[in-house]
Amino acid sequence: MRLLLLSFNWVEYQIEMANALASLGHRCEVIFKSSRVRESVGDALPRLIDPAVRWHLLDDRPGGLRDPRQWMTVLQLLRLLRRAAPEVLLLHEATTTYLPFCLDRAVDAPILLTVHDVATHPGADSREPARRARVRRNLRGRAAAVVVHGESLRHAYLGQAAGGQGVAEVHAIPHGCYTVLRHWARPGVAEIPRSVLFFGRIHEYKGLDYLLRATEIAAATVPDLRVVVAGDGADLEGRLGELLSNPRCTVHRGYLGNDRVAEIFQQASIVVLPYIEGSQSGVVRIAYAFGKPVIVTRVGSIPESVRDGITGLVVPPRDERALATAMIALLTDDTRRATMARAAAEMADGELSWSTVARRTVPILERLAARGPAASREPGSAVLSSPAGRVKRGDGEEG
Repeated sequence: MRLLLLSFNWVEYQIEMANALASLGHRCEVIFKSSRVRESVGDALPRLIDPAVRWHLLDDRPGGLRDPRQWMTVLQLLRLLRRAAPEVLLLHEATTTYLPFCLDRAVDAPILLTVHDVATHPGADSREPARRARVRRNLRGRAAAVVVHGESLRHAYLGQAAGGQGVAEVHAIPHGCYTVLRHWARPGVAEIPRSVLFFGRIHEYKGLDYLLRATEIAAATVPDLRVVVAGDGADLEGRLGELLSNPRCTVHRGYLGNDRVAEIFQQASIVVLPYIEGSQSGVVRIAYAFGKPVIVTRVGSIPESVRDGITGLVVPPRDERALATAMIALLTDDTRRATMARAAAEMADGELSWSTVARRTVPILERLAARGPAASREPGSAVLSSPAGRVKRGDGEEG
């Protein structure tokens, strides 16, 4: 099949998925946003992506359509979409407001839409501008099929679909593990004994407050417990003084490149996700790629990727005592933790590998390709006002 993968954010995901589909004999092209490539994989992209995969970089302009070059970006994206002429477009949900405009004019192929978050998270995410919500609804309405990363998310999506937002064909396929990040792993990086890693976008729903309370409880049993907090977000900023004054805590503030991400995961004893709300998590997939046991809360589809007692532990949300008990159990039992670490790495290379994800996705793609051009669209609902930019061919030639 001729497949086009388009995402404005999920660089590592796109690399892994395109490589896996190409290994199964499918002809893949990928469109990345250049700013996301620069801040994630950077110059390593040509070494990470299968030579059989054609790829293109689409620049974005921070000034939006106030920058006249943004209009050139729209035209370039239209040309790339038409030139690819895919049998199926694999699209990640986005809120880029010129995207429906481009899809209306350049894509006849059925769309398989990957939805990472069925509903917006509480806090800043829930206050997105109305135009972004319209784009989200537009993409869901035009999708021939939808993939979500868990059964609970599938049920949630279908529940929204009953209100007119979805489609009949919704598939639960796990999110693959980010084994591509092993490219940045360095030999000899030692694990910090009895260290807990809390990583990612740090907003209130991630439960940092509960981790800090659990840490105080656990420290009575594990006096040399260390907590590493890495990332950025409103909740981190609000608690920065508290964290910096806590001798048990180390803070890596801001966006981290993949070299630093690899390092802090290599150093961690365990990875903790004390979320009080959530859908699914790429953090678990990074932890498994580096062979790290996880502690997660029972929210969304996150527990579906954890074999409780084998690759990690599952605890109730908003329960600092249960979280502390789990932390103590793993940090004080080196043999159990090492066994879980091996199981986590095996899961990354097996059940949650991208080859497994691709093999589960291909039958859906084949059914969509057999249907031919998309029958239902939502033309005329796009509002052009979002960033993008110049296109470059993957081989260095200007697009």
